[in-house]
Amino acid sequence: MTYVEGKRGHSDETIVSVCDTEFYSARDGFSAFREIVAAAFMPWFMEHKSDQDFNARIVRLSGEFGSLSRTKMTPLLGLRNKSEISKSPEGSLYANYVISGRLVVTQNDVTVTAEKGDLVLYDSTLPVKHLKLGDTSFEDLAFCIPKERIGRPDKTFDNLLVSKVDIIPPLASCFAFLSHNISSAQPEELAALGGACAALLPISGGRSHEFRPDGIAEDASNHYARELVRFIDARIADAELCPSMAADNLGISVRYVHKQFAMLGTTFSSYVTSRRLERISHDLISGVGANPPISVLAYRWGFRDLSTFIRCFKRKFGCSPREYRSKF
Repeated sequence: MTYVEGKRGHSDETIVSVCDTEFYSARDGFSAFREIVAAAFMPWFMEHKSDQDFNARIVRLSGEFGSLSRTKMTPLLGLRNKSEISKSPEGSLYANYVISGRLVVTQNDVTVTAEKGDLVLYDSTLPVKHLKLGDTSFEDLAFCIPKERIGRPDKTFDNLLVSKVDIIPPLASCFAFLSHNISSAQPEELAALGGACAALLPISGGRSHEFRPDGIAEDASNHYARELVRFIDARIADAELCPSMAADNLGISVRYVHKQFAMLGTTFSSYVTSRRLERISHDLISGVGANPPISVLAYRWGFRDLSTFIRCFKRKFGCSPREYRSKF
């Protein structure tokens, strides 16, 4: 693959390349983009709305630490299934830092949604689906760090959301610089930043306080926090789910249930609502059940009142369920 603007510079095997689909025909731009992504981040299957012209600009940095890119693109859907994984030479940690738009990542039956300023970490060796959303475009920093590079060749990384407030300051500073200066910085500076990100990304994941089942099961020291999450997720579609039901199941008081969630920075109700919304958002974009009515999805996942569901959905995703579905 020949990058349209070629190699901008290199230092100690660090290569900076730029590609813009503006220099391709409308027919060839998307194919060129797929080839660039495969070269930088291993094979992906990608689709975008056929009624939209596809546009993308990528500034890619590759070196001993792996690959990173600063990308602005038309919203699209990306998949890595067994076919794409089998063509990948090594296991890597993937990460996306959202600059504008919204990123929905599903892996291991867990769906997370990253907003502007959030970070998502996930694994290259497991099937994954991500949907990059935006009114007209999506922008991010994307990383592919070989597991050998971070000394964890056998580690399977969880699909993990690190919110903007939980990203450790040194990594946040790297992201800020790369977001605004990757096109003008010297290759030597970019090489140092790439190495710093490769070292800090796994640490940021370990420091995250994102409240989700896998994270709690691994990180929470309290037995009841883990059991509460398991109980809730097993009954997330039950409209009768409430703190007293969970308390009775675990043999603890309702007050203690609330205390466990307070210690983790959330509430019972907030966690239940968030998990239900994640399930519904997944069904909206996956076409489960031949695109069932939105009301059916709301009631299927435990919402009793449609207007309450729509308000909660807009608050979490910034648009209505119908608009969310139509984005892809």
